[in-house]
Amino acid sequence: MKDSIGNHVDHLTQDTTEAVQKSLEYYKLTLLKKSAISLLIGSQFVIKVGIITLTLFFISIGFAFLIGNQLGTVSYGFFIVGGFYLLLLLIMSLFGKTLLEKPIFKLLNKVLYSNSTLEDEFKSELSKTKSSES
Repeated sequence: MKDSIGNHVDHLTQDTTEAVQKSLEYYKLTLLKKSAISLLIGSQFVIKVGIITLTLFFISIGFAFLIGNQLGTVSYGFFIVGGFYLLLLLIMSLFGKTLLEKPIFKLLNKVLYSNSTLEDEFKSELSKTKSSES
């Protein structure tokens, strides 16, 4: 009787240890999945913002020269384009928080609470990228 109780206690501690280890492995894999998806989405975002910034930069220079040539002095064109960006900055300072909060929270919610596999997430992100490039 004493021997069987000792065996049950040994099995109980061994089963508990295994359950804790499996739980830790699950959470490590979940963390890896969320980190990989976040890194993928973040890097795509950085690349897109960089390309948009360069495009906007060259378009702004073009408009500044175009406006400046129409007004007779190129510097006036740069002042007008600069004023436009100052106005845009003022508008974003006043209303930008409400415009950006909702999409960012939706994206984070999608990444953090998704139940699909890592491979499914990668495939969906790659298909979105390919379809936006076409």
